[in-house]
Amino acid sequence: MVTSTQMKEIERRADEAGLSYYQMMENAGIGAAEQMTSKGTVAGKRVVIFCGKGNNGGDGFVVARKLTEKGASVQLFLVEGEPKTVDAIKNRKICETLAISIKNAEGENEIRHSLEVADLIVDGIYGTGFHGELREPVRKITRMINQSKAVVYALDIPSGLNGDTGDADEDTIRADFTIVFHELKPAHVDEKCRRCCGQIICISIGIEELLIDL
Repeated sequence: MVTSTQMKEIERRADEAGLSYYQMMENAGIGAAEQMTSKGTVAGKRVVIFCGKGNNGGDGFVVARKLTEKGASVQLFLVEGEPKTVDAIKNRKICETLAISIKNAEGENEIRHSLEVADLIVDGIYGTGFHGELREPVRKITRMINQSKAVVYALDIPSGLNGDTGDADEDTIRADFTIVFHELKPAHVDEKCRRCCGQIICISIGIEELLIDL
C-alpha cells in the first residue's frame, strides 16, 4: 500500500528508469479496458466515459480507444474542459482521429440522456490526489452517475474520495468496480470506503518489472 505522494515518487522513478509517463498511462488504460471486457462482451454496448483535465482523464481516453476497438459505442464527456497534461492531450487527439464522440459536459439534459441509455460508465474525473469537496458542475455529474442503473467503473479511485484519508464527499461516485493502478492506496483498504469502491481490482502498469521501491 502506498500514499498518493509515494505513488507520484514511484512514477517519477519509473519514468527515469525508462518507463515513460505516457507508457504508464497506456498500460493503465489498456489494463482497465481488459478488466471491463473480461466481464463480458462490450460489442454494441453503450459506454459513457467522463474525463477530467488531468492524467486520470488521460487514462479514460485510452480506455475509450480500447473499448471502441472492441466494438463499443463510446461517448466521451470532458468534465472540466480540455485536458491540461501533455500525455492526456495526446490521447484526446488520438480519440478525435478515431472519430470517438467527444463533448464538453455542459448540457445536463444530454448527459442525463446518455446515462439513461448507458450500459457501462467509466469515471476518469479525479485520481488519488483528490482532496476537499466536489464543486459544481462536477457534483451534479457525480449525482447523475450515482442515479444511473449502468455498471460503473472507477479508474484508480472513485471521484470525490480522498485516496489517503478515506474522506468522501457526500456525492462521491459509488462504483461497482474500482480498477487500481500498481498499488492499493489507504482508502482502498478502509472499510468505510467500500460503499464507494465496490469490488477492487489492482492491476499492473509495468512499474514492478523495474524493481522500483521506496
